Amino acid sequence: MNTREVEGGSDGWPATPADLAYHLDAVIELFRRVQDNERIDLLEGLLACVDWREMFGGEGTGFLTSQQLEQLRDYYRAKFADLERFYLAEQLSTELMTAMMASGDHEFSDDLKRLGRDHPALWHEIRTFFSRKEFATSLLVMADERPSRDRSR
Repeated sequence: MNTREVEGGSDGWPATPADLAYHLDAVIELFRRVQDNERIDLLEGLLACVDWREMFGGEGTGFLTSQQLEQLRDYYRAKFADLERFYLAEQLSTELMTAMMASGDHEFSDDLKRLGRDHPALWHEIRTFFSRKEFATSLLVMADERPSRDRSR
């Protein structure tokens, strides 16, 4: 299979979900479905949002066939099968925020941009704190034995 050189794994292929390119419209649509209370398989949802042609095909390397696209999905389905579901959700939520910023639905202030640029360690500390908080919140929600009022409708 023709592939363009990409960063990531030692074989030149993307090694993690963060190394892949995503269709931002597909990410937004996935979140719309989840907000409508649709149950999803996070790995399949993530794979459905990947821009396979951007990552692995194009004018310079040749276009991908349907069979090659399915082989890529199968490869990454197996590669990512053991990843924590929270990690997959975190990647998708990051892509959602990227889509929102690209569409103008969310914008960082100049002060916040400057903080990230001028104080990367502080930015990392803040980001780590809120990632851990989100994780704790997710664990608590998943551990709740009482069904949500919204889910019982």
